[in-house]
Amino acid sequence: MQRLTILFMVLTGLLLTPLQVQAAPQTDVRADSATFDFPNTVTFSATLTSTSEINSVVLEYGNEQLTCGDVIAKAFPDFNPGTEVNASWTWDMRQSGSLPPGATIWWRWRFTDSSGKETVSDMQTVTWIDDIHDWQTISNKDLRIHYYGKSQSFAQTMLDAGIEGLRRNKEQSGMTSDAPVDIYVYPNYDDMRDAVLYEPAWTGGQAYSDFNIIIMGVSGSDSTWDKNTVIHELTHILVGRNAFSCIGTRPGWLEEGLAMYSEGALDSSMQNMLDQSIRTDSLITLRSLNGGFSELPDKANLSYSQSYSVVKFMIETYGQQKMSDLLAALRDAKSIDESLLEVYGFDTDGLDEAWRESVGAAPLTVAQATAQPTPTYVPTYVPIAGIPQAVTATPYAIPTSSFTTTDTQTQGSSGPPILLTISLICFCLVFLLVIAVVVLTIIVRSGKNKGGKNG
Repeated sequence: MQRLTILFMVLTGLLLTPLQVQAAPQTDVRADSATFDFPNTVTFSATLTSTSEINSVVLEYGNEQLTCGDVIAKAFPDFNPGTEVNASWTWDMRQSGSLPPGATIWWRWRFTDSSGKETVSDMQTVTWIDDIHDWQTISNKDLRIHYYGKSQSFAQTMLDAGIEGLRRNKEQSGMTSDAPVDIYVYPNYDDMRDAVLYEPAWTGGQAYSDFNIIIMGVSGSDSTWDKNTVIHELTHILVGRNAFSCIGTRPGWLEEGLAMYSEGALDSSMQNMLDQSIRTDSLITLRSLNGGFSELPDKANLSYSQSYSVVKFMIETYGQQKMSDLLAALRDAKSIDESLLEVYGFDTDGLDEAWRESVGAAPLTVAQATAQPTPTYVPTYVPIAGIPQAVTATPYAIPTSSFTTTDTQTQGSSGPPILLTISLICFCLVFLLVIAVVVLTIIVRSGKNKGGKNG
């Protein structure tokens, strides 16, 4: 009974005693916005307020894409400390590199006041796209076609082409889409190139598999070309998603071969070029096509044609399931040779041999040194005869089988000129002679000094 009385008195005292609670500073974020100067910059700005002086402001920002981990960029805008701060910072794409149109940008503010309280604002997002065009959209569950300056019936044609491309890729290589793909269709090539910084003047389309975005220009004269562009670039997206790896790479011949094969039969001019190369034994080794393709038009066309033919041989000889298994092995960060051996039982050279035999080409006889594949943005659309060119953008050259024995010998025979060699030898001899004279002089003088002392 005594314990209950004490407990009652304690509780009563707590209830009657005023609570001493320290009120947290009130904070607010207003006018939180992103302003575009497309395609060059985006400026983030906001007004931050607090009952205590704000003395630290950090902008955290980034974009939504397929990555191996969370990537958060931080900027430290200039501001005047106070209870109300106007903060602003500009992301300059001309320095960092351009995002594709349609990318989702996110940002938030993290600021600290003099009481030590840290506040993080709600995350905001915006779509990186110009606001000068009247963009329209048609879609289904897997594709979204964004367009302007063209009719809805044209946009529907592009959507139908994308649906057909998805069907072919699923049937031929087992690749499916893991999220809706956004395709931004520009009414001409100039508008498309103006929307992305630093694209080559001949680029006609680009696939960004990390963003699930395609941008493309319209030829204006050939609907078949435009539909094939959709299918080709869509295949690049699917390859990039289905074989995505943080540390592995995909060979160029496989990437481009699948994209070309999904379109259908080769263009007649490219088929003729391939046939001639088979007859004249001027094919490029498959290992040379592991990386980027040559920027020389003839080499580029042959690279695309060979890649198409090799992939066609693989799918039609060994079936869709093995191609799916190959992509899965690459996704697991295995090299192309390891993946081929695991799935097909031969490496790159073995595949080259088997394919050459299937098309009646001369056997592969000389192993050539080639550059290692380098990760890049997904290549753009291949040129087709008679249509405006849109060649793959490759910022580096890859050795091919074009070097002759004479070229190799000439390059390997370079060395220091004979006169320079003789001059260096003479200089060394004179230098040694001078050192010998100096040493001899020191010895003679030392001997004389010792003699004087003994006398």
